[in-house]
Amino acid sequence: MSASRFMLRPLTRALLMHGATRTRLATTGLGLALTMAVTPYVQAQEWSLNIPAQPLGQALQTLGQQTSLQVIYSPETIQNLRSGALNGRFDEDAALNALLKGTGIRHQRDGNTVTLLAPASGDALELAPTSVTGQQLTATTEGSNSYTTGGVTIGKGVHSLKETPQSVTVMTRKMLDDQNLNTIEQVMEKTPGITVYDSPMGGKYFYSRGFRMTGQYQYDGVPLDIGSSYVQADSFNSDMAIYDRVEILRGAAGMMKGAGGTAGGVNFVRKRGQDTAHTELSLSAGTWDNYRAQVDTGGPLNDAGTIRGRAVVTQQTRQYFYDVASRKDQIYYGALDFDLSPDTTLGLGIAYEDLAATPCWGGLPRYADGSDLHLKRSTCLNTSWNTQRSKRATYYADLKQQLNDDWALKVAGVYSRNTQDMEYAFPSGSVPVGATSSSTLMLGSIYDYDQVDYGLDAYVDGKFDAFGQQHELTVGANASRSRKDDFYAVAALPQRQNVLDPDHHIPKPDDSYYLANASRGGPVDTSILQYGVYSTARLKLADPLTFVLGSRVSWYKSQTDEVQYYKGEGTPNHSSSTETGQVTPFAGLLYDINDNLTAYTSYSDIFTPQGGYKTFDGSTLKPLIGQSYELGIKGEWFNGRLNSSFNLFRTIQKDAAQDDPRCEDSSCSINSGKVRAQGFEAEVSGEVIDRLQLLAGYTYTQTKILEDASPTQDGLSYNSYVPRHLLRVWGDYSLSGPLERFTVGAGVNAQSDNYRTSPTSNKNITQSGYAIWNGRIGYRIDDTWSVALNGNNLFDKRYYTTIGTEGFGNFYGDPRNFVMSVKADF
Repeated sequence: MSASRFMLRPLTRALLMHGATRTRLATTGLGLALTMAVTPYVQAQEWSLNIPAQPLGQALQTLGQQTSLQVIYSPETIQNLRSGALNGRFDEDAALNALLKGTGIRHQRDGNTVTLLAPASGDALELAPTSVTGQQLTATTEGSNSYTTGGVTIGKGVHSLKETPQSVTVMTRKMLDDQNLNTIEQVMEKTPGITVYDSPMGGKYFYSRGFRMTGQYQYDGVPLDIGSSYVQADSFNSDMAIYDRVEILRGAAGMMKGAGGTAGGVNFVRKRGQDTAHTELSLSAGTWDNYRAQVDTGGPLNDAGTIRGRAVVTQQTRQYFYDVASRKDQIYYGALDFDLSPDTTLGLGIAYEDLAATPCWGGLPRYADGSDLHLKRSTCLNTSWNTQRSKRATYYADLKQQLNDDWALKVAGVYSRNTQDMEYAFPSGSVPVGATSSSTLMLGSIYDYDQVDYGLDAYVDGKFDAFGQQHELTVGANASRSRKDDFYAVAALPQRQNVLDPDHHIPKPDDSYYLANASRGGPVDTSILQYGVYSTARLKLADPLTFVLGSRVSWYKSQTDEVQYYKGEGTPNHSSSTETGQVTPFAGLLYDINDNLTAYTSYSDIFTPQGGYKTFDGSTLKPLIGQSYELGIKGEWFNGRLNSSFNLFRTIQKDAAQDDPRCEDSSCSINSGKVRAQGFEAEVSGEVIDRLQLLAGYTYTQTKILEDASPTQDGLSYNSYVPRHLLRVWGDYSLSGPLERFTVGAGVNAQSDNYRTSPTSNKNITQSGYAIWNGRIGYRIDDTWSVALNGNNLFDKRYYTTIGTEGFGNFYGDPRNFVMSVKADF
């Protein structure tokens, strides 16, 4: 059951008990559905509406979200009826007439309250069990046609962005659809404040506020350790077809999972069954044979609507702008929600993802002096027998229990198993300056990867009165376990690669070759277990002042057993780490300046175990620790349809693992180093003006090494490949008048220069600042069908998304490309 239905149940009960109301509305004995609007009624007010043709009940809910109308209607009255489409400027009467055109439904209006009447009856309606939806945006973003949201769930419960004393960006369903953001990599590339960095082994790393995000993923609020060791796991489990939205937190995330780093976290919130039947079909075709098809359908499965289902099937095949590579994805998803009682809802879901690919990894080398080879962007230096086969099955379950009008319990669990089989080869080594050919070493790798993750999260949250004010309290516990059973080997191949004239048909070695000639590799068995209890109180100190105080007590244990092979000879190795009763506090203060603006400040601790690192005497390293500070102001405008924020941040990180110079082979580490990241962020999301949805964010980040194991590093940039200036902008505008069927979108990803210092020459390899412009034109053919054309890198900018070393790891950004999509809603 939705949060809005829970929150508004006291209102429903009050109406049921109010005699006058019952008399006024009673006659027919029909069930009611209400669409609630909280903005004050304004006579003859006009609204910018974008409501596609769809089942009438769903359209009425969307109308309530986009206007100030409160609509009262019987589900039986509108059953099996469809609405017309609305796109443009309408006053409330005109909107209702257009929406109900052809249905035979009549309406009566009293202020901002509208009662729908069946065609053959003028009787009023009797109030009975109701469903309620608010005019203000809710946490669910489907159907809102908005680039912002009314609530986020990444920190337990549902709170608005203005009530959250940390930096959170929500990539809504409309944003994902408008920009064809189908993978987590594409989402993060368009998220304000996030830097994406290509891994030579496939996949991409994500950086926030100067630090890398590691394993900070939640699925419906349940934390898992996915991706904490292998970046491929981050990137594979990533198709957006099954999600309503992605919530991205920037800053310390220890309150979410205990072992939290400095960078933040990501919460994937999946699609659920809807109250009205709805189906969406979409097809797209783009540059480099990029084809995608998707069916998404759901709705009530019984007459009472107490069982709701959702099913999504997606398939995508594509090639790339560089040679050799191709990829095929298949995604299957199903979900059921059962209202076991008016106060109890059980949700179940399953997702299966299958990926088969010929990847091109490793990136491109450079000249020995670090200068650019100026290779064609289509250059791939890998072999044609590169393979990646990945499968993942994920199971979801949650139970929501409304204990009374003020308190609720939620229990959720997620189980995931991911297997990956990979074999690939790419060159490693620089090209002599002025050379017309090269004989570059080829590294071959083989991986057999099996990871099982499961997590459980349970909490109670609610409201209580004390000292003349109402307060909130959340108390919960969660646990996660990750088990990796892996085998890998990396070996130099006997053949060499000519980087300036690559051969994609270098012979494929037998599997036994890798281990017999391995420079590193072997079986690795790793398990991570962490659990903890947490509590957060939101104390209303005065009408404009709220104090947020939270803490988590964590227990952590990791263990790794491996055999490290070198040219056929194996050496067993064992490492483990245990942390007991680690306390991670959080505190925040919010001050409501007026109805629209809230100033806030927050503090949080950082705690990341480092048991995988050994000291010179064989003991394990102490955890990485630190503190994160934030000061800002948030705005909420037009009844939540527009959100804004500005903040200053500073993070201090201490005791990170660094190589101990006493071990020449880098086999031992020391707790050393103290680094600082600081800067500011500004963001706007939602309806800035009529018909214009916008997500825009600017980030300034400065990182500095304060202390280092090597004194020569003191004062230098800690993370030079995170640009100091980062801008993300995307807007979508619905035209009016004769062109009202058209929408136009445009945006830019811009950043200042960044660089990476070569580990061999100590030179800086630099990518100059750049701006990549993208655009979109959409056209609504009729009430069901629409088409859109997206263009990316419209000015065909040639640039490197990732700077590597002289030997490998330099990745070109996508050249200009287009995607045409066709969509049907019914």
